[in-house]
Amino acid sequence: MSGQAAIERQRSTASGASAADLLLSAFDWEGDRETLTLGEAVQRFRDVNGYVGLPVPAKPAFLKVFRRLINGPRPPERIYLVHDASHVLTGTTFTHDEPPLVLLAGEAAEQGLYFASRGVPKAIGWVLFYGGAFVECARRIAPFGQVFRGIRLGIFSRAYDHARRAGLTDLFNLPVDELWNLPVAEARRRVGIPAEGTAREMYRGIPVPAEMAAALRGEWRGFGTGPLSG
Repeated sequence: MSGQAAIERQRSTASGASAADLLLSAFDWEGDRETLTLGEAVQRFRDVNGYVGLPVPAKPAFLKVFRRLINGPRPPERIYLVHDASHVLTGTTFTHDEPPLVLLAGEAAEQGLYFASRGVPKAIGWVLFYGGAFVECARRIAPFGQVFRGIRLGIFSRAYDHARRAGLTDLFNLPVDELWNLPVAEARRRVGIPAEGTAREMYRGIPVPAEMAAALRGEWRGFGTGPLSG
């Protein structure tokens, strides 16, 4: 374990919780990773979250600038296919029936991994991701408070650093078509991702301050699931 990782573990212990305790989805996304194909897992991720067709086109129009800078000139269908496959392969999955920070942490983590895997400088990736997030907040699609909580935890930056240390495969160029009919665990192994995904190990190194941990436990209780004790 590196000196930095040891320090992070000590901070996590002092706070009594890590992101792995409080920000991983309570839905069983991983139980059948050795048998469920990537294609089936992507469809389940969409079904669980109520995705029907493509998301609403970006409005106002300047939001398209963020999407073009992040995703390039790909057709929308391909953008969302690769994006959802990236969530499944990295393990940064979530549902909408959990505390909002679980979803926002999953998005921040996936984007941190994504930008690092593409070799985009961290500061540029951070500005692109959170620039889009703040616009979504202004449109009342995402709450400012939850976004600031994610920034406080440094989820994007920690995910970025984790990907660079691990030499994560380029998530922009995932061979989704080749992996589509493989079990999730095998698809991960084919692209150099651990069979259990990336999120749990990464989240273990993110300490959650005691007051935020207490608040998150209260939010989990409101959903009747998740880490209700400890």
